[in-house]
Amino acid sequence: MRSVRSSKLLFELETQINRPKAMKNVETISPNLFFIIHIPPNNLSFLNIKHGSDIIYRIIRKIMTIGGGRMVEIGEKISYFRKAKGLSIRELSKDICDESTIYRLEKGKQMPRLEILNDICLKLEISFNTLFPFNKEVEDLKKLCREFTYQEDFLSLEITLDACYEVLEEIKSVYARVEFHRFIQWHHAILLHKRDKQDTAAINLLDSLVKLNHCGSELDINILNSKGLIYLSINNNVEAHKIYEVIYKKIKRYQYTQDYTLLPRVGYNHASALYKLKKYEEALKIALELLYYSESNQLLYQLGELHHMIGLLYKKLNSSEEANEFLNKAILIFSFTHNMMGKEKATRHLNSLL
Repeated sequence: MRSVRSSKLLFELETQINRPKAMKNVETISPNLFFIIHIPPNNLSFLNIKHGSDIIYRIIRKIMTIGGGRMVEIGEKISYFRKAKGLSIRELSKDICDESTIYRLEKGKQMPRLEILNDICLKLEISFNTLFPFNKEVEDLKKLCREFTYQEDFLSLEITLDACYEVLEEIKSVYARVEFHRFIQWHHAILLHKRDKQDTAAINLLDSLVKLNHCGSELDINILNSKGLIYLSINNNVEAHKIYEVIYKKIKRYQYTQDYTLLPRVGYNHASALYKLKKYEEALKIALELLYYSESNQLLYQLGELHHMIGLLYKKLNSSEEANEFLNKAILIFSFTHNMMGKEKATRHLNSLL
């Protein structure tokens, strides 16, 4: 069990973050476990579960069979991610269950035990919009790591990673433990790169976590995205481009994603690599794809940076009118989001057109 000091520290770290209100389709079922059921809100019966996983399982099974076809939908999603990861039914079932269980699950004919479903989802890294029991404390720690990485608060990130190791020791599921350990190591690589300036060590650590020709999950793509960013930072644009060309195509084929910012993040970095390689037309095509995606999904994430990049690309392609339009939009967005550094850069590039 974690020490009182560790738990208190974790609580203090959590209070630094403005946590969003709980989603309507999230129900707490124990201090360390909750699940999300991907069904329309009008079909969701709110639950207050106090009596253990056997009751949880029976209620999940009942809910997933409501309305007919819900189990089929779950099976289709599992089948999709299994194939996207390049696994056969036999490979997916290894160390988890019988092959027949996977087959029947994908056909919508069987709902396996909760721990089996948990390990299947963890092995495939299925979106959390699918039925997915997981450790709430692990998810809270992951959120803290992401927040401190974004804020570049490396001391808090290091402390949180120490807490992650304590929680890691308590995880019983083999795949949950392996995947959470990969998540922790990924953030250690980020510390090596951003704080310690040890780029070679960071790349070597990331290499040990995933190979480019075997990536498939969102975690895989996030890890490779970080590796590409390191290459961009040291102007090894050829290696960065090799990574982004693969993972951008991978994520475009995803039907379900937990993180809607993953595509624009990866795509933006891909376009940046192409820009540095002076492949302006290819970079512009990707940037315009990302703009359409962001506007369609009402995402503000990197919207100013995206307009700025498109403006610069049009400038490189000698399309002054389009460059002027997008740089002006970038300035407006940067002003709205209080990004003064971005506004200053876009203004400088706009003035160079005049």
